[in-house]
Amino acid sequence: MTAMFNDTTQALHVSYLVLSLPPRQKAPFRNMLIQLLEAIEFPTAAQERWLAELRGVAGPFDPDRLTMDEFRAQCAMVTDAARTRLPAPEYAAILARFGHGPEKLQGCKRLAVFARRSSGLTALTLLLEMTIRHYLSKEERAREDLTFRALGERHHVSKDKVFRAAKWMEQNFRSLENLALARLEPKFISHGLIGDRTACDSPEAVAA
Repeated sequence: MTAMFNDTTQALHVSYLVLSLPPRQKAPFRNMLIQLLEAIEFPTAAQERWLAELRGVAGPFDPDRLTMDEFRAQCAMVTDAARTRLPAPEYAAILARFGHGPEKLQGCKRLAVFARRSSGLTALTLLLEMTIRHYLSKEERAREDLTFRALGERHHVSKDKVFRAAKWMEQNFRSLENLALARLEPKFISHGLIGDRTACDSPEAVAA
């Protein structure tokens, strides 16, 4: 069976993206996904790679072979696994990284509470702004006036203290994301959503 996604990260990214928008019943899947990705103002590297794959020669998995409802059901399986199988801090990190709209904000709020314990800052409003900043691109940070200096001035905290808290977030939020990805990967493999990398790397697979 050919896997739907290349890896766990792509499975989460595409699933949250697809489910964040209403289904377009009359649009072929490949065209629909291309339109979704092209509409993003500041695409991430992962989004650009996925868009390039969809625009290029069809790979081993062809999204057009599924109906809209079937594809969305597979995406729902991915997001449900994150919701039901991850510890609360890891799930918050997944929502903040891959979610859209209210889901993304919910993840950021939960991470702000998580950061209150050990980041060196306790003001939740500041921590929420910093968490949102963490998941924005450089262009978006500048546009939203979320520089370290601006944050410090707004909340009457030194720039250095804001910087140290941001470094803490960078390290710990990434750790939560990696733990979540490692926890979800076996389930996604077992359901055929992604390929088994260990099988591909085995001597038998190489010999084949």
